[in-house]
Amino acid sequence: MNVALAYNVKKSKPSADPKKQTDLEFDSMSVINGVREALQSLGHTVFLVEADENAFFKLKELKGKVDIVFNMAEGLWGDARESQVPIFCEVLKIPYTHSGPTTNAIKLDKEFTKLILKGAGIASVPGDTKFPLIVKPNKEGSSKGIMDKSVVKNKQELDRQIKELSKTFDGDILVEEYIEGREFTVGVLGNKNPQVLPIVEQKFDFLPKGMNKIASFELKWLYEDSLKNLSEAYDCPARIDKKLEREIVNTSKKICRLLDIRDCARIDYRLDKEGKLYFLEINTLPGINPDENMVNYFPLAARTAGLSFKEMIGKILSLACERYGIG
Repeated sequence: MNVALAYNVKKSKPSADPKKQTDLEFDSMSVINGVREALQSLGHTVFLVEADENAFFKLKELKGKVDIVFNMAEGLWGDARESQVPIFCEVLKIPYTHSGPTTNAIKLDKEFTKLILKGAGIASVPGDTKFPLIVKPNKEGSSKGIMDKSVVKNKQELDRQIKELSKTFDGDILVEEYIEGREFTVGVLGNKNPQVLPIVEQKFDFLPKGMNKIASFELKWLYEDSLKNLSEAYDCPARIDKKLEREIVNTSKKICRLLDIRDCARIDYRLDKEGKLYFLEINTLPGINPDENMVNYFPLAARTAGLSFKEMIGKILSLACERYGIG
C-alpha cells in the first residue's frame, strides 16, 4: 500500500521551563524515521507529511495516490489540535489510523472527559476538595506543566501554582485531589473487541528522596532517561492480583467503547491506598518510540505481549484498514 505518515517533529530539547515546552508532545526525527522504516519493512511505500500549516494542501495533493494516512501528528495549537489531521482526512475522504476528530477533541479536555465517564459510573480523581491537591493544565499532554511543585499543600502554594501555569498555558487549569498510591498505564489495541496489553505500573522509587510520586516532567524527561536499568521505572506486567487486573481490563474496554476509541490508545489510572481505582486520562495518540533503550510505555506493553515494534505498527495499520474495508 501507499501510506502517508503524518507527524509533527520536535525541534527543541526538553526544558524544565514550561514556556519552553511548546513542542514536547511532538516526535523526534529518530522516532518518525523508525515508524517510516517499520512501514517500509512491511512492504508499504511511505510519503512523509509534516503536519504544519500546509498539511491540508499536502494531503490534498496525495489524494488518490495514498491508500491511508498513518496519523501520529499532535497538531499545532488550539484546544482541538489533535483533531486537525483527522479533520483534514475526513474532508478529503482519505482513510486514516487512530481515533476520529470528535474523540481527539474530547479527550484532550481532561475535565470534560472525566464528566463523560463519570456519567457511565467510572470513577475519576475528585476535583478541588482537600489538600494536598495537584495542579495541571487541563488541555495538555506529555506532562507539560506538571512539575514536582504541582502538588500543593496549602492555599498559598495553590494560588502560586495556578498563577504560574496561567501565565504559560492557554485555557483552564485543572485542580484535583492528590491521590497517594500506585499508578498504572494501560495500552489498548483494537476496535469492537479491543485487546488490553499487559498492564504497566509506573514506579517512583528511583526519584530523589522527598519528591512527589507523580508522573511529572522531571520523572519523564530527567530521571527516567538517566536510568541505567530501565526496569527501575516500571513493572510490566504489573504485579497485581487477578481481581484488580480484571477491573482495569474491563474498565479500559468500557472507556474505549464510550469514547469511540479507534485502533489504539493508552489509559492512565491511579489506585489509592484503600484499593479504589481512579481514571486519570487517556491518550489517543500514544507514544511509539522504537528505541528499546528509552522508556515508552505503549511499545513496552506491546513487546511484553509478544509484538515487535514492526508488528505493533503493522497491527495499528491493519486495524484501521479493517475499519475502512481496505484489503
